Amino acid sequence: MFADRNKELLCPVDGEHFIDRDGQIFRYILQFYRTGKMFWNDAHLTSTLSNDITSTIPISREELFSEIDYFQLPIPLPISQPEPPLLSQQAQKAAASKLDEFIQSFQKSIFEAMQYFETTIPFTFHRIVRENQEVYWNEHEKVAPFVKYLRPFAPCVGYELLDRFGTEIGKRLKLKFGDDLDWKLEKHASHVDTKVDYYRLAINIPDEFYDNSKILQYSAYSELT
Repeated sequence: MFADRNKELLCPVDGEHFIDRDGQIFRYILQFYRTGKMFWNDAHLTSTLSNDITSTIPISREELFSEIDYFQLPIPLPISQPEPPLLSQQAQKAAASKLDEFIQSFQKSIFEAMQYFETTIPFTFHRIVRENQEVYWNEHEKVAPFVKYLRPFAPCVGYELLDRFGTEIGKRLKLKFGDDLDWKLEKHASHVDTKVDYYRLAINIPDEFYDNSKILQYSAYSELT
């Protein structure tokens, strides 16, 4: 209580100390000095305002922790960020779940593309649905069936996820498949209408990955060679 920052308390006027703090919370400070303990209802503090009137006055953890710090009570305070509101938590968890699905879909596409000895896996994600969107994916899937895993994210969700987390997704895939995996993400902007912006993505797999002798070693029929 009598730290340097509160030095004015060391020179009381007329022998009295004036403490300009919240009177309702100060009850708990006095309680600690008397007992060495702090009994605090996590929900509220009930105080008597007059002989016949009782009022419930909410006291938050942050308010109580602020007073504990001010009076320098030897009580360890938790080092944590306050929990965000429930709605924002749900929004963040829902978006995180979709991001995880997106990354897993990339992993499935890359693994299946390797089964076709592919060296380049191209994708395009537009900001909005375009008239020829279905035609594009239908034709794309005919020549590259492994893109089917990412089709549910076309166009808008994939664009949004790449716009927010494109770099992080690339790093995650490199951790999965190795640094030799080449992740090239380019954003193309329309000079006429920003709503038709799109991301062009190319995932390149080095041709030397497909070493015949190594493939035979991993094959279940390697003993035949």
